[in-house]
Amino acid sequence: MKCTALIVCGAAASLALAHGEDADYGLAIIDGSVAVGLGDHDTGTITEFGERVFAAEMALSGSNWFADEPGIFIAENSLADNTQVSFTLTSALLYWDGTGSVNFSQAAHAMNLTFGPASVSTAFNNNPVAGFSINYDADQAGGFDEHFDYTVDAAAGNGIFVLANSFSLSGASDSEVIFTVFNAGLEEDLHEEAIEYVEHVLVPAPGAMGVLAIAGLGMVSRRRRVS
Repeated sequence: MKCTALIVCGAAASLALAHGEDADYGLAIIDGSVAVGLGDHDTGTITEFGERVFAAEMALSGSNWFADEPGIFIAENSLADNTQVSFTLTSALLYWDGTGSVNFSQAAHAMNLTFGPASVSTAFNNNPVAGFSINYDADQAGGFDEHFDYTVDAAAGNGIFVLANSFSLSGASDSEVIFTVFNAGLEEDLHEEAIEYVEHVLVPAPGAMGVLAIAGLGMVSRRRRVS
């Protein structure tokens, strides 16, 4: 039988306090559920299972903000061959323009995720949107390391976007909702403030509940990251 956990540094069930910047979504099946940690294709490891917040930078590409990180990493021969790797976009895209205190609202533009001919976009009505599936080849050298193209119309302007999604693997319960904080043209200190806000405000109220509470988010006190 193939192993359903990856090579892990530290306890598999540990909850991470640091955000997943410069890391892929590392997926495994632990106790029958999809677990998400910090994936590192170079070392073939996943650390900090329980991570809920990831971060990435977007750059202008034509008429869009564009990123191809984070990717999805699954270790070689760690799941059954032909496991289907899929996801659900659990709520609308969130946006903050970087002015004043961190205060997210629903974005006026959708984020589009593409992989080859497959494509899906976040909804404006906060209903979950089923993504597409990618086949896992257990014998793929170096493991599964696939990357979406993430795009948002550049008409949205500079700002911070937050994407919320869960992951699915064949035969396992879905993961918790994961939040990815994309920086589109703002200074990194504002990106860090937004990441901390998501870690301390959105994560305790995942998915739809977090979006329903969005009107009150600007009133929640928060601390600045101390280096």
